[in-house]
Amino acid sequence: MILMDVGNTRAHVCRDGQVEHMVVDEAVRRFHAQRIDYINVNPHNRDLLSAIASWRDLDEQLHLEGDYPGMGVDRRALCLAHSEGIFVDAGSAITVDKVVGGVYQGGFILPGLQAYARVYATISPVLDVPRGEKLDLKILPKETKKSVNFGTMASIVSAIERVREDLPIYMTGGDGVVLASYFGDAIYDETLVFQGMKKSVSRQ
Repeated sequence: MILMDVGNTRAHVCRDGQVEHMVVDEAVRRFHAQRIDYINVNPHNRDLLSAIASWRDLDEQLHLEGDYPGMGVDRRALCLAHSEGIFVDAGSAITVDKVVGGVYQGGFILPGLQAYARVYATISPVLDVPRGEKLDLKILPKETKKSVNFGTMASIVSAIERVREDLPIYMTGGDGVVLASYFGDAIYDETLVFQGMKKSVSRQ
């Protein structure tokens, strides 16, 4: 089984538990003749992907109890990976969703780390700083670079902690490893979305 998650900027392909990341055009060129089960959040790619006869869109097969109309298919797939937890996808945006007993409780969306950086840069050139090393969020910084990074990470971490209660935290996405390092017990796994997709396919 080959599974594909087409995001806003890249396609992520999972084969035998291994994930490859590539632009959509490359994915189409390499896999157009193979059987692919995929999800897609980018409407600009919809016609391109649906025209490939050997590919199947799983959007309507991903059923998450308690979800809402318009909820992204990638978020639904992620939340189906486990029956309970806080599910975080740290990509171009950071989505945070809560599932208890297999039922979706709600969630929220934050800018991704790169989006935070772009916003700071529009405020002042002084705030256009590179991402720094991991910070101790219990200690207020005394320099601009660390202050910017502190503001970014503290706002994200505190928002997640506010809703987690005693639930496990599952993280994925390009910046998931960075974000997971701020939680002593967060579980990072880049295959989480594919686990949710696979469960849905196996039920059919």
